[in-house]
Amino acid sequence: MSSASNAGQIAYWNGPIGQAWAASHEKRDRDHTGITEPLLAFADVKPGEHVLDVGCGSGTTTLILAERAGPTGRVLGIDLSGPMLAVAKQRAASAHSVAQFAQADVSEYRFEKHIFDLGFSQFGVMFFADPVGTFRNIRRALKKNGRLVFACWRSPAEHTWSSIPESAAKPFLPSAPPADPDAPGRFSLRQPDRIKQVLGGAGFYGIEIHKQDARTFAGATPEEAAASAIDSGPLQRTLADADEATRMKVRAAVTECLAREMTPDGIYLNSAAWLVRAFA
Repeated sequence: MSSASNAGQIAYWNGPIGQAWAASHEKRDRDHTGITEPLLAFADVKPGEHVLDVGCGSGTTTLILAERAGPTGRVLGIDLSGPMLAVAKQRAASAHSVAQFAQADVSEYRFEKHIFDLGFSQFGVMFFADPVGTFRNIRRALKKNGRLVFACWRSPAEHTWSSIPESAAKPFLPSAPPADPDAPGRFSLRQPDRIKQVLGGAGFYGIEIHKQDARTFAGATPEEAAASAIDSGPLQRTLADADEATRMKVRAAVTECLAREMTPDGIYLNSAAWLVRAFA
């Protein structure tokens, strides 16, 4: 697959949204904590292992993987986003981490063959224009019987962290034709059969898929939770080109819906993921 196939993703993650994600990486880390810890335990990195972190973003998981692999290990984080990788490199330098980073399209990156014990990703594998071809390229980089471990989102209905604000916003947004559910996007791997089809087609075997739910803090108040969803959460991309009048209407509607989720401790919503493991 040529990089042209991912041209939209490359432009997106190097533009204003990529810059915003880089600036808000600490919040995103908090949002994902309930998935990150079980995913890292599932990956079970051993000292000395060589690890590839796909879609590493601002480097949070890469730095943890490097710490666990230790001084005799090797960890490479790869991502499309220059702004996020700049943050990742700064964090690695501050932590004196051995983690390395590459800005590249994993679909066509020319890895050395069979050098990684583990291919890892937290929510970085759902956006491939050619998923079978891209996972095949990742498999070539893994040692024989090396493992692939990643997290991807389950169905939108289960994932209330996004479905509640997105449903509230929908009446104020332009109508759009139904999208191809298997097209690149957050929920392209929501179905276990689809995951098995893609990974099996790429040559992986021993595929395991496990549910992982997390109670995710959305905000202390409905207003704070709505701002989080709009400014740096699930509605950020949807509203990127919306005018201010539309954004105000959406903010009011999302605030009203999230108020129904209020508890004495604030607003918590469900994050619904699959944890996937397979072997090369």
